[in-house]
Amino acid sequence: MKHWRTTELTTLRAHAGGDALRAAADLGRSPRAVQDKARSVGAPAPVMPHARYWPDATRSRARALRAAGKTVASISNTLGVPFGTVRRWVYESQEQAA
Repeated sequence: MKHWRTTELTTLRAHAGGDALRAAADLGRSPRAVQDKARSVGAPAPVMPHARYWPDATRSRARALRAAGKTVASISNTLGVPFGTVRRWVYESQEQAA
C-alpha cells in the first residue's frame, strides 16, 4: 500500500468534485483510490464518468483475448477489469456481430 503524501492530498483537494480520471492521472493513482481517499479526508470526491472509465483500447484487447479463446475470468484477471464488465463487453460484441 502506497501512503499518501501531503503534496498529493493538496492536489486531491484541488480536484475536489472534479474529474476523477484527471485527478488519478495527476496523482499516479487509480480513480477509485482517488475517490476513496477524498471521502476519507472529508473532501468532495471527484466524479467518475462511468462511460469513460475503461479506455476503448482495453475493451478491444478484451474482445481480442476472447476471440483468441481465453475465458472471461482469465481476461478479467489479465486486464484488471471486473468479471461482469468483461462479460458485458464480450457478449455485446457477439450480439453486434450477429
